[in-house]
Amino acid sequence: MNLPVILNYTLFGGTTMSLLGGVEGLAWVKSQYANQVDDWPDIQLHFGSGSEISDDGTAVRFAHGFTDDVWEQYYKPILNKDSWTIFPLFLRPRSRGNIRLNSKDPYDKPLINPNYFKDPYDLKITIEAVKISIALSKTEALKKMGSRLYDKPFPGCEGFQLWTDDYWGCWIKRSSFTLAHTVGTCKMGPDNDPTAVVDPQLRLRGIKNLRIADTSIMPSVPSGNTNAPTIMVGEKASDLIKQTWL
Repeated sequence: MNLPVILNYTLFGGTTMSLLGGVEGLAWVKSQYANQVDDWPDIQLHFGSGSEISDDGTAVRFAHGFTDDVWEQYYKPILNKDSWTIFPLFLRPRSRGNIRLNSKDPYDKPLINPNYFKDPYDLKITIEAVKISIALSKTEALKKMGSRLYDKPFPGCEGFQLWTDDYWGCWIKRSSFTLAHTVGTCKMGPDNDPTAVVDPQLRLRGIKNLRIADTSIMPSVPSGNTNAPTIMVGEKASDLIKQTWL
């Protein structure tokens, strides 16, 4: 994000500013811990041609929730350098968060507890995903770019030996975010499930003429991005509503 890039985009188009969200590559991988019989992978990798420093700290670092201290200590020293990132994701996490009312006031902000990595298995697979990402960075194809792993210890993890599982576990816990793939606050399920908020017709239990059609109705995170499944839910909801009124 600099003046030459902006001018080239304005005059000629087709430059890096024409990218769709900055994520050019995706991979789905089975880790060594995955059940090889299952027909779904347990790791997803997002490849982005940039990082928190690509916009000089104006937006991305806030979207990813990094504090000023982390920005100053970790990211600012490499400002104005070219960078690329692999975001390693563990699919189908076992840990479950919760959302609760803070008070009787409907305008009061709710209490949200993501509960990341409460189940140790989630952290174990994410560490494996990090190792796979680093191995990819050492392939001939990516070494042609002359890039290397940024090896400054992450703030708060200086007490761990670099590149060990304990270090990666610390780094993961201090730098993780949902990538906007949040689900499950209005779970869909059968009538005999007391935790199901909506029925299989997407109707909110206890309230007439109200349906929910977004990622909140998914009982768990699908193995991949939630955009396409959400569009599918919306299309299905429109069919259900039309059937009702016919």
